[in-house]
Amino acid sequence: MINARNKGKRFELQIAKMWMEAFGGTVERTSYASKKLDDMGVDLTNTPPFNVQCKAHERSLDLHTILQQMPQDENYNIVIHKRNHQASIVAMSMDDFMELVAMLKRHHIL
Repeated sequence: MINARNKGKRFELQIAKMWMEAFGGTVERTSYASKKLDDMGVDLTNTPPFNVQCKAHERSLDLHTILQQMPQDENYNIVIHKRNHQASIVAMSMDDFMELVAMLKRHHIL
């Protein structure tokens, strides 16, 4: 039997490691570093301009509610979702996605 709490913790640590390899810095789990952020639905610290929620669930998630419950600040809220034997996906609001695309176009990246 898989312990869901341990599965979630391992997934958060995996994403934190990937984040540090891609962007540098020191990323920590909020359950360790910041109870306030953890209570607001943010799982990782030091990930600007993103607030990151990690979900390792087999069942469907209410992504809209999860995103709405995250802090409404200058960061983009994202949910990284993983199912067994499938690639992880990232969800965010369409407004935030379009803002990022516009920014990439302004800087001639797209």
